[in-house]
Amino acid sequence: MSRILGSLEARLSQPRLSIWRTIYFNFRTLPFKQALKLPIYIYGKVRFFMLNGSIIIDSTRISSGMIKIGINGDSFSLFDHSGYLQLADTNSRIVFKGRCRIALNTKIRVVQGVLTFGNNSRIGSDVRIICNGGDIFIGENTGITFSCVVMNSNFHYTYDVNRKGYRNMSSNIFIGNSCWIGNQTTILGSAKLPDYSIVGSGSFVNKDMINYATQSYPMIAGRPAQIKTYGIKRVFSPKTEIKVRSLFQKRQYTEFVPSEEFVDNLDEIAIEL
Repeated sequence: MSRILGSLEARLSQPRLSIWRTIYFNFRTLPFKQALKLPIYIYGKVRFFMLNGSIIIDSTRISSGMIKIGINGDSFSLFDHSGYLQLADTNSRIVFKGRCRIALNTKIRVVQGVLTFGNNSRIGSDVRIICNGGDIFIGENTGITFSCVVMNSNFHYTYDVNRKGYRNMSSNIFIGNSCWIGNQTTILGSAKLPDYSIVGSGSFVNKDMINYATQSYPMIAGRPAQIKTYGIKRVFSPKTEIKVRSLFQKRQYTEFVPSEEFVDNLDEIAIEL
């Protein structure tokens, strides 16, 4: 009985698919033939504001619901089921390279820029992504957890007194493939993260970490962020996570499970989306 009630409670906390918002958003932003397939599902009370730009789905296969916006993907947010999406002008674009899941309460604003989501990318709840006058690229299989900020502009031009010239208010952000961004991390313009980066919770990233990385699989943390160590990979495969979790739950191991082989099928991420 407890499991049944728990399952019911979980369903009640999930925002419902908004049919009318879904239909409107697809036909407002996509070419007609793509919109007919309803590839983008809108959940809950996601608000639209100035949808003057466009959505591009750059994928060989387009299917219904391959992109979900406003879903309760991580259960780390109050369930007001809201969200916000703005494409301010005709030069504003969001590009989806495949499947994508964007959780509830996430605010996305694109103004004269291109925001790209790689295949199987996941955005947690309460995230704010502001793409203003530049580009933001989020690689495939990359996860950005709850309450993060990704922002490539400070919204104001400044004057450099010493160099005697104006500074641009916007720059590009690049987040590589298979990265994992810890909660409450801030990523600002000019930030670049190499593939397989893990960024610790509460970090502040505002520089090109690719130039600093001397080895693979960097662990990045701090305010400002620095590379702390190398050789740490996030386990993405749900099947691998279940296998490892069972070993710790059985108390066979407490802090470390020795394993010569690392099996992590990234294709299995799609199961969660």
